[in-house]
Amino acid sequence: MPTTPARTAFVTGATGFLGTTLVEELSAAGWTIHCLRRKGSDVAAIAGLPGVRLELGDILDRASIERAMPAGVDAVFHAAGSVENLPHARERERYAINQGGTRTLVEVALDKGAGRFIHTSTVLTRAFRKGVRVDESSPANPTTTDHYIRSKLLAEEEVLAGGGRGLDAVILHPSAIFGAHDKATWSRMFSEVHRGVWIPFMPPGELSASHMRKVALAHLAAFHRGRRGERYVLGGPDVTLLDVVSEVGRVLGRPTPRWRAPAWLFRLAAAADRLRCALRGAESPLNPHTTDTLCYHCLSDSSKAVRELGYDPSSLAEMLADCHRWMVATGRLPAPAHLAPCPAAAHAA
Repeated sequence: MPTTPARTAFVTGATGFLGTTLVEELSAAGWTIHCLRRKGSDVAAIAGLPGVRLELGDILDRASIERAMPAGVDAVFHAAGSVENLPHARERERYAINQGGTRTLVEVALDKGAGRFIHTSTVLTRAFRKGVRVDESSPANPTTTDHYIRSKLLAEEEVLAGGGRGLDAVILHPSAIFGAHDKATWSRMFSEVHRGVWIPFMPPGELSASHMRKVALAHLAAFHRGRRGERYVLGGPDVTLLDVVSEVGRVLGRPTPRWRAPAWLFRLAAAADRLRCALRGAESPLNPHTTDTLCYHCLSDSSKAVRELGYDPSSLAEMLADCHRWMVATGRLPAPAHLAPCPAAAHAA
């Protein structure tokens, strides 16, 4: 009986938070995965996985992408992006990666005859505000001055322009993502609570939380079941930042803040911290971009993804437990006696 040949994928951002989990799921599903990685990037979590092919290159180097992407690849999963916390003076650097890199990848995918292009954006590119739930019909967020959101919105326009030239594209809009392989975002909250860092209050933000494992699975579903040219919002339970830190404290058995500051007070405290750091010649982590992000009220409706992709949101407790297990498995936190093994531990970074 003839066997079905393995599908091939080209993945950008393969060593990042989403990319690592996505590569794990593609490998488990029997794909051959060509993973774009920069020189010096940490590939420990994916290098030994079945089907993985490490391709040296950079999203800013078109020639390297042309060398790395196979002709006729079944799917391009574009998970790379500038999402890290940058100094305020460097915020404009995001456009080269998020917009320019996406434009280049779209062009190469068209030249190579890629089968489907799955683009990872963010729910923040949709027009959100307190009291309004974001879904796929929500208009774009055209007035934002945040360089991250603006650059991701322009990246979407590059994908849509590619669609006009024949690219079979699907755009995914995850909300705030929690889970394993988180080296520098929400995992920092675990580290700070564990260290006993004094946090007087939490920012006022609220969000729909999404589980990284479920978001990665939604990317595979978008290849198999997503409709060409469609968007899918990937959210989950509605939580405040106080809810998040409270659950982290419960997992770690540590005290956490008990109240949320109003936006004006949090912004004032952030400005004071920036001044204090500037006087010491340092960069405050509470730059304007981060401060704004922590004050956002962005709740989402994932019913279309649930209906068409089989998306299955997790509870906040489940996704934070996944992050905690991974942090313990990789030595980022000490192991409590009751902790169950981490599913990703065998391939932990």
